[in-house]
Amino acid sequence: MKPVYLLQLFFPPRCVLCGELIKAEDEDNCFCDKCRVVWEQEKAALCPVCRRDAGHCGCEPKYNRSATVDGFRALTFYQTENVKKLIYTLKTKGNSPLYKMISRELALAVMKYSKVDDQTVLTYPERSRASVKKYGVDQAKTVCRAVSKLTGIPCAPFIKHKSGAEQKKLSAKERGENAAASYTINQKRKDEIKGRHIIFIDDVVTTGATSVVCAALCKAEGAKSFTVYSVAKTPDLKG
Repeated sequence: MKPVYLLQLFFPPRCVLCGELIKAEDEDNCFCDKCRVVWEQEKAALCPVCRRDAGHCGCEPKYNRSATVDGFRALTFYQTENVKKLIYTLKTKGNSPLYKMISRELALAVMKYSKVDDQTVLTYPERSRASVKKYGVDQAKTVCRAVSKLTGIPCAPFIKHKSGAEQKKLSAKERGENAAASYTINQKRKDEIKGRHIIFIDDVVTTGATSVVCAALCKAEGAKSFTVYSVAKTPDLKG
């Protein structure tokens, strides 16, 4: 008996949303049949402002008033308990099937909506060492690397985390100030940024503070464009 089957025998795969058992042979699936339908419905939800789905929604966060970020794309909106639970699982647990599913869908979105050439590169916001130590995962890094493998677009760690509090504990104003203090350019890779079309992979966009700060850092080093792809984003971002 292979080790993977022994693992599934003692820790059978369960749906990330409802916790129901999933068929052991379907090891790359993170949903039960019912919750797969729910996830497809979540992706089809419409923005309350522009009435478009997340992939086509043109609403932008107030922190992007200077158009530092050239566009925001997401798989769904961060508004229901189902999506919030999925993002929480992504941030706090090493659920391999969930990471594979999210990476596949983001890879498809990138290839559908972005014009990819030899100057296109993927990057991500590095997670703090404290959070990685606590949860055992850097979710954006893991997903970004997987999207890179699926699309063939190179991935580079341009953004380093240097300090700061957890964004979820802060107000909208505090998030902007904290993001500016939390990120810096990776000095070892900064010479690779000039002339690049950067695709920024993240788990969720709420105020947009992190995205805008990272875009400003990259454009200061000569990046031609900076587009954000996330699993979810908050609807009505201008608030």
